[in-house]
Amino acid sequence: MKVAALDDVLTGKIWAYSDPPDGEAGEERRKSKRQKDLTDIMRLVETHPRLHEVLPKEIKTIIG
Repeated sequence: MKVAALDDVLTGKIWAYSDPPDGEAGEERRKSKRQKDLTDIMRLVETHPRLHEVLPKEIKTIIG
C-alpha cells in the first residue's frame, strides 16, 4: 500500500491554507477550513520539527 510522503502532505496543506479566503478571486473558502488547514500544519510540525524549516514565512510567523 502506498501512502503520501510527509513532505507532500505538508505541501498540500500549505497550498490549501494559502488559497484565497472568502470573497477573493471569485472562490469561496470557509474560514473554518483555513483554520483546520493551519491546525493540521501545526500538528505536522509539532510531531516532525524538521518540517518547520520548509514553512513559508507567513505561516512561521503565525505558529511561532
